[in-house]
Amino acid sequence: MFQCPACGSREIYRVAGGCMGELYRCKECGYFGAFIVEVDEDRSPGRQRGP
Repeated sequence: MFQCPACGSREIYRVAGGCMGELYRCKECGYFGAFIVEVDEDRSPGRQRGP
């Protein structure tokens, strides 16, 4: 799951890709850029990592 680095919204979609890399736009705040945050859906905020 992808997340907007500016507002944290998950309403982000790819608008371009190819040899220049991928570009994304956020539906909530209008962010436009190549940098996005990838979030692991299986982990809740209270869940710990490790064995």
